[in-house]
This record gives sequence, C-alpha cells and structure tokens, in this order.
Amino acid sequence: MERKLSKIYTPYNSLIIIIILVILNIIPTCTAQEITSSALLPVKVIDGDSLEIGSHRIRLMGIDAPEYIQQCKNKYNKKYPCGKASANFLKQLIADQPISCKIIKKDQYNRELCTCYRGGTNLNREMVKNGQAIIYLESPYQKEQQTAQQNKKGMWQGRFMHPRLFRRLKEQQKLN
Repeated sequence: MERKLSKIYTPYNSLIIIIILVILNIIPTCTAQEITSSALLPVKVIDGDSLEIGSHRIRLMGIDAPEYIQQCKNKYNKKYPCGKASANFLKQLIADQPISCKIIKKDQYNRELCTCYRGGTNLNREMVKNGQAIIYLESPYQKEQQTAQQNKKGMWQGRFMHPRLFRRLKEQQKLN
C-alpha cells in the first residue's frame, strides 16, 4: 500500500503545477482596494487622467488633464493638441509595464478614483509635475503644479483653458 514518490510527482504533474503558477502570476489581481494590470489585462489610456483595466474605468485622483480633443496654445501662441499630448505622455509613463491603482473611492460616473503607480512612480504626481495635468479639487500635488508652472512645463508653456471649463462649454454646445 505504500506509494512511491516517483508515481506521485511525475513530470506531467510538475508541468501542471508550473502552468498554474504562471497563470496566477499573469492574471491581474483586483482586491477591494487595488486594481493591477497584467499581460492578459493591459492598461488602456483613454486620456491624460482616465484609464481602463479590463472592465474597470479609472480616473486618476487629484488631477485634471485636458480632454483628448482639447487644443492649447504653446509659447509661440500656436495651437497644439494638448489633450493628445497629455494622453501620449501618460502612455510613455506607463511604458507597457504593469501598473497598480489604489482605489480611493468612486465618482458620480461610477469610475474608480485612484492613485496609480508603475513600480514606485506615482503616475498622478508625474502628470502634474510635467505640466500634462493640473490639480483637481483637494489635490496633494500643489507643490508639483507650482514647480511645473514656474518651469513652464507642458501646458504651462503657453495658454490653455481649464479642462473643467472646456467640458462645460462642450456640454453647453451640445444643448444648443
């Protein structure tokens, strides 16, 4: 009745265990407090402050980036697509790497308001620090915005409409 170890631990069983471990490391985790992207569930950048990971709609907390279609003026007073520039900057920050987003709360549109990280890099902070977004409501990034403003980084190089005002004007245009 004694079983030999060679019959219990066959190469076939080892392969199954390895496959299960690999799958567990690839499948994204989502706890009540955090969402993590993976190779099977990559991050999709919607604009400079909005992401999707699977079915999760994420808004970067404490920042407000220009809308994707928004135009700004550079230091030469020439229009440029600052909304696209902001989204592209966020894509570069993520660099096709896994990110983790700590859920703070949900907003009125049922999006998860999060602080997101790639490794040790706070993506929310980096967007403000580089002038690709501005602070929104009660934001911990006032110092970063002041520095970006003083150094004329990103949108601060020229003139721009506050993203919140831009959204309101677009809503008014739809009603008229």
